Amino acid sequence: MDIAPQSTAADRLPLQRYRLFDSHDLDEAREFVGRVFCPHDLATLHPGDRLDACHHSAPLHRHVSLNYVQYGPAVRIEPGYLRSFYLLQIPLRGGATVRCGGQAVESHTLMASVPSPTEPLSMRWHEDSPQFIVKIERDALHARLSDLLQAPVQQPLVFDLGMDLANPALMGMASFIAYLRSAVETSAFLLGHPVLAEQAENHLLTSLLLSAQHNHSAVLAAGAGAGASTAGAGRMVLPRAVKRAQEFMHSQLELPITLADVCAHVGTSARSLQQAFAQCTGKSPMAFLRDLRLDAARAALQQPTSADRAPHVADIAARYGFFHLGHFAEGYRKRFGETPSDTRQRGSAGH
Repeated sequence: MDIAPQSTAADRLPLQRYRLFDSHDLDEAREFVGRVFCPHDLATLHPGDRLDACHHSAPLHRHVSLNYVQYGPAVRIEPGYLRSFYLLQIPLRGGATVRCGGQAVESHTLMASVPSPTEPLSMRWHEDSPQFIVKIERDALHARLSDLLQAPVQQPLVFDLGMDLANPALMGMASFIAYLRSAVETSAFLLGHPVLAEQAENHLLTSLLLSAQHNHSAVLAAGAGAGASTAGAGRMVLPRAVKRAQEFMHSQLELPITLADVCAHVGTSARSLQQAFAQCTGKSPMAFLRDLRLDAARAALQQPTSADRAPHVADIAARYGFFHLGHFAEGYRKRFGETPSDTRQRGSAGH
């Protein structure tokens, strides 16, 4: 296995600090990549091509990892069944022909692929086509889907193989993945805070299930789980459910709750709760929760205290689930017309 020379900031690869290996040997690359993903067949498409392979991998929390994989020349990859995990694969250059079950897609920088573990997978990566790959444990994603449906998952979750990242419905999720990559690359802040990492992971799973197309999308959109009664399947959530959801949110402001957690507490589907919140508050449930957390952060910043005993703005932001200080400051300013530091200074002055 080759040891790469020290790189500069300009030529650093994605997730460089989490390098697992780099190699020109086909068997070695197959073995090392297989340790993170699964055993597979790997071969160059053109005899004599020299491999330039590397794999970088960073765990997000318990069930998701972020990965960068490159091979250099065009390669054939035959994993068969992934079985225990899903992959969200985004070419950073070039592209790939991906076949999974009865679906096929020509993947490129704006067309990700999402092979499902219960379908046989075969891939041809084109020359110079490194990919950013999000690996998601199957059991965790099924559990999140069950929470959203408020019913057991009867059929294995199978995504539409092609995911158009230019689709407005997917832009939020794509931006969040880009943020996660940046956060992991630039500092260990997110990975060093288990509560924040868990919140980020849960948000990613929920976003994927609600924004990408799969064989359970219609049921999610209809707002009824597979086990819902006929009477309850088409009924709009009552304002009482909105009130219960709001009370639950108030009691959990410092905990990494997700939309699925709120739905489980209230006993309704994600779609129904979203519709009810839109009618009653003009906001989505998670936007309402974000505003509650901003309000709580403001109250903490306004507490009179001496400058040497005042919590840092970043600490207060993290307490209420804002793990990106820039996003927190922007949302705070939009809601209150001033920066968190302005509020803190007044609190300190009032001591």
